[in-house]
Amino acid sequence: MRSIVVAVDWLNLALTYLIGLLLAVMSVAVLTQVLVRFVLTAMGINISAAWTEEVARYVLIWVVFLGAGIGCRRRQLISLEFVVRALPSLPGQAVVYLGQLACIGFFGLLVSVGLAFMELGAVESSPVMQVPKAWVYAAMPAGASLMILNTAVLMADTLLRRRDIRLVGDTVEGVE
Repeated sequence: MRSIVVAVDWLNLALTYLIGLLLAVMSVAVLTQVLVRFVLTAMGINISAAWTEEVARYVLIWVVFLGAGIGCRRRQLISLEFVVRALPSLPGQAVVYLGQLACIGFFGLLVSVGLAFMELGAVESSPVMQVPKAWVYAAMPAGASLMILNTAVLMADTLLRRRDIRLVGDTVEGVE
């Protein structure tokens, strides 16, 4: 089991670098759009770069879903924790594990809905770049699958190490 945890952590590291690259692509696209729309227009040069808006939007969609998957491993998605922190250790951890299982169920629903969107996107393409929308919609099932994997690995890792799952991702107290 430990080797699976290590493999998932390596996958997350590789995806973190991919996300960084995607953020750079998105930044270049947005900067290009600003330059074309405002700077060049102010200089009297009227050209269009409609592709930049689509690139920025579609890359952002992928960044959000991949980043959420990595956030699940580190337990860094937004949650209200005042109740589980107020409970004694074992009941508090049990509530967190039940919440994580509910999240896995929701992520499974996202996979299903995302696959249905991909079927619709197979016959649809983006207006400017003519990219099949299935590639854009694939971010949802890919990201949700990553969320399922990382949530399961988080739960397994904390159980194997006998760590309090409530403290994972707790950077305020310097635990992580």
